[in-house]
Amino acid sequence: MISDEIKQQILDATDIVELIGSYFPLKRAGTNFVALCPFHSEKSGSFNVNPARQFFHCFGCKESGDAISFVRKYENLDYAQAVKRLAERAGITVREEVMDAADLARLKLRSQLIEIHREATEWFQHILFRSRTRDAEAAREYLRNRGLSKQNAENWRIGFAPADSSRFEAWAREKKFSGKALEASGLMALKDDNQPSRGLYTRFRDRIMFPIANDYGEVIAFSGRILDPEAKTAKYINSPQTSIFDKGKTFFGLDKSKRSILSEQRVIVFEGQVDLITAFEAGLENIIAPLGTAFTSDHARILKRFTGEAVLCFDSDTAGYKAAERTFAELASHDIVVRAVEMPAGQDPDSLIRAEGIEGFKKRVADAKPFHEFQIDHMSSVLDLSSLRDRVQFANVLATTVARIHDPVYQDGVVHSVSTRLGIAADDFRKRVATIARTIRKGSHRAENSDDATTSEPPLVLANKDVAMLCKLALTHAETREWLTREKSLMAILQSVPDSKLLSTVWGADFPPPHRVP
Repeated sequence: MISDEIKQQILDATDIVELIGSYFPLKRAGTNFVALCPFHSEKSGSFNVNPARQFFHCFGCKESGDAISFVRKYENLDYAQAVKRLAERAGITVREEVMDAADLARLKLRSQLIEIHREATEWFQHILFRSRTRDAEAAREYLRNRGLSKQNAENWRIGFAPADSSRFEAWAREKKFSGKALEASGLMALKDDNQPSRGLYTRFRDRIMFPIANDYGEVIAFSGRILDPEAKTAKYINSPQTSIFDKGKTFFGLDKSKRSILSEQRVIVFEGQVDLITAFEAGLENIIAPLGTAFTSDHARILKRFTGEAVLCFDSDTAGYKAAERTFAELASHDIVVRAVEMPAGQDPDSLIRAEGIEGFKKRVADAKPFHEFQIDHMSSVLDLSSLRDRVQFANVLATTVARIHDPVYQDGVVHSVSTRLGIAADDFRKRVATIARTIRKGSHRAENSDDATTSEPPLVLANKDVAMLCKLALTHAETREWLTREKSLMAILQSVPDSKLLSTVWGADFPPPHRVP
């Protein structure tokens, strides 16, 4: 067995236009390439190669596929031989794995889950496009209001899960999918113990369904957007983690955007699916979005395969800024240069593209600032650079940012930039960065060498000495605790300071009164 990871590495390293062009001449036709089909006799070229999708298709004989499929068909090879041929061409070593009974069982389950998701995707699309029910019409109206045409929805295989769950259950029975397989897929789940009757229930109801694909286009999960604005439930829900889906290792849109990311050598990170679809359909293709979850180390590791630069395009509110900080920390730890787009208040990429056009939005991306400058601009709305105390707080926050940059030349350049902007001595700031960097490294080392490094919480590291002192005083000194409780406005100032969340937790905790000092 050749692993999916090796297969994907080979496809990522192979340009299908260059590959097929090495067998016979291709002629450019717009954004694609055409030729006489090698698989059947014809006089006019119906063989089409799409470089964006890395896919070939013959409109005459209907042969189609990726680079591996082409080599298999053209050279009459089996799958393993075709993979090895392309691996040699790309300089990739192929290691085959011997499967035991457990491996075969996992492979069978994977095949079942992929089939269920493929069939479900088609059914959800059928409901969206052909159902005449009121809820399906409301779903179509929602997409129209978001500026998504029927063609856009088809391109992204968007569908709709009806409010009446019995319709999905009837479809599943008709397809003869077992309850065990449906539960394993995440499309159905066991009812809670307090339900009137045990059994399975349909997870997605009355939701616009966005299929989530793996790197090579297989649907492995769904993200469902609720239609009823008054519903007391999450606006978006994703499939749960399954044997084929881990949201901490999956991006929405990467299967479509990876070639453009490689070509542009830059990735733009969005927050939402609709924002991404709007931008992609308008012509901005080197974009991805995490699945409504914190950006993980695995996410950063995946992007590092494609590029060394990321541009963050998150909402301008506090939640968006905090998400940008967390995302920067993961990307910087994998030596990815990070810039950030400054979004106008109340705007998101979707609304901006409609207001300014795609060229206007591309200019914003081109003008994106290095992350430390983005931070300074954001924090300037909360803190005052003319104040010595606020400059110290600025320095603490930015020193944590700069400490996460590994490249010494790049880090030194940022040190000079920040110290000049803040009006502080570069040497003093460099020492502060070095101290925090050591603290971060020690924390990472302890996490890696703990007994349960995969599941334990990261160690508590207080990079900010002022916050550490306030935490200590809040726990041990009654007058300080009372003062902190009175000064509610302090938290607005401390929001941008590292570890302020911990201080807020200590501040509001229900501890016995600390010792009152006479």
